Amino acid sequence: MLLSQLSISYKCHSSIGNSLKLKDMINEVIKTFIMETDAIYGSFYLTKENIEPIVSHGKKLDFDINDLLKKSKDEKIIVTSLSETINALLYKLENGLIIFFYDKEIDLEFITSTYESFRQKLNISINSCLNVQKLEEKNLELEDLTLNLKAKVKTAIELTKEKEKQFFEQLKMAQMGELIGNIAHQWRQPLSVISTAASGMKIKKELEVLSDEDFFHYADSILNNVTFLSDTIDEFRDYIKESHKEKEIIVQDRVKMAFKMVETSFSIENIKIIEDTMEKEPIKFKLILGELLQVIIAILNNAREALSSKKSSDNWVKYSAYKDEHSVVITIEDNAGGIKEEIIDKIFNPYFTTKHQSHGTGIGLYSSYDIVVNHLGGTLDVENSEHGAKFFIKLPLNINYTI
Repeated sequence: MLLSQLSISYKCHSSIGNSLKLKDMINEVIKTFIMETDAIYGSFYLTKENIEPIVSHGKKLDFDINDLLKKSKDEKIIVTSLSETINALLYKLENGLIIFFYDKEIDLEFITSTYESFRQKLNISINSCLNVQKLEEKNLELEDLTLNLKAKVKTAIELTKEKEKQFFEQLKMAQMGELIGNIAHQWRQPLSVISTAASGMKIKKELEVLSDEDFFHYADSILNNVTFLSDTIDEFRDYIKESHKEKEIIVQDRVKMAFKMVETSFSIENIKIIEDTMEKEPIKFKLILGELLQVIIAILNNAREALSSKKSSDNWVKYSAYKDEHSVVITIEDNAGGIKEEIIDKIFNPYFTTKHQSHGTGIGLYSSYDIVVNHLGGTLDVENSEHGAKFFIKLPLNINYTI
């Protein structure tokens, strides 16, 4: 082989595969091949699915690519006459077709053999470019999917926030309803006593039989019950006012206060309140005042509703507060028969309720769980005891416990 032919082969071979972008890589190949082999025109077509022109250089001549392909039949490289003075060289590859036009005076034997020696490298380079292109397309698809997913996630987050907002509005209303219900229960008996005393005074006065002793008896009864009503207002006012205030409290006192706030409603339902194990030494804890009360009252309301549907003359709720090695433990147990095993692990889920729709939404226990776990850093669990359901509130000593 002549030195000039070696130079042509080397330069053409060196032009292949210098880029992973198909158009850039083929552009260099066609330009180099035209320059080194004195071609009049050169072009490359992708033939993967349809015939798609990618790159062309040189003097464009009129030709029908389909006619040229028909002439080539199944041959991989062919030289065919385009006109009286021009030959067309068709070079078929795995996923492409290269066409060169040459003056008929040029001997194409060396050129065709040289091109044939490049076939493997050209196929590998073109396939690599196509794979990279496919990967880039997939990446773009993935980016689009990611953007769509981000948009969907953003929408879902906004909807979740809106639902949470609605949920806590419902929770506030439910808690307010329970609070008003507890106040109503607390007030019913004192108001009845005041009404009876006032009526008795009026009747005896009209009959002119109201003695000083009767007057003072009725007056004392009215004043005592008014004082009770006033104290009740103070308790509930403090509960509301301090519900977002962090203070040092004595756990036993807060537990007893919660039971005091519901004792009248429990009494009406003939439910006894039993104090069980109570730590003798005051357990001092720093927390937001209203939160622990809210949790205990929600559990107590749950117990009251379970017991009110049970036909028994011996209904009770038992409570305790003590320290173990790692936690302050508050337990609340009832004798309502327990919770069905198939639902016991769901009772802290939002909106889950075993009650009829008219009796509640199931958000009290979920809210209690959220407060104990996420606000107080503790745990809230329930299990079935021998008598009924037993709730365990555990608050870690290493967080807000004070000596």
